[in-house]
Amino acid sequence: MRSPRRLGLSAGGERTLMSMTVRTSGVRQHSIWASVVSDDAQGLRTWLLGLGFTEDLLIPGEAEDRIHHCQLDWPEGGRVLLSSTGERPTPCLPGAGSFHVVTADPDAVMARAVAVDATVVHELADQTDYPSRDFTVADPDGNHWTFATFAG
Repeated sequence: MRSPRRLGLSAGGERTLMSMTVRTSGVRQHSIWASVVSDDAQGLRTWLLGLGFTEDLLIPGEAEDRIHHCQLDWPEGGRVLLSSTGERPTPCLPGAGSFHVVTADPDAVMARAVAVDATVVHELADQTDYPSRDFTVADPDGNHWTFATFAG
């Protein structure tokens, strides 16, 4: 059994993990942060970056090609926390999530989704029962991601 990792936070956004120091952007995201685990977290990370998320922090996992903790920010607000299955104690399961991501330009995100070979669940459409233009894609694990102009 592995010993638990401890992450300390100092002034200026620096975090120390064992003997490794990482620095985040320092931008605080004031919203809900979704937590996602994946059997292929590196592949899901690449897929999300292809859709337009940006990486704020990456802490490698115990084994090669695994992720202990990764923070991916949506440029229009919000953050996704990603880790490899088994890296951290969590009730999350791969492929069991559904996420609503607000964007001013779903057409551009859809073009990026097509470029990363996303599985389209619902085509890009203007909704008639609420004010939104949106679409839904499935990631490689089967999670559903809706990108929409509707922000509530």
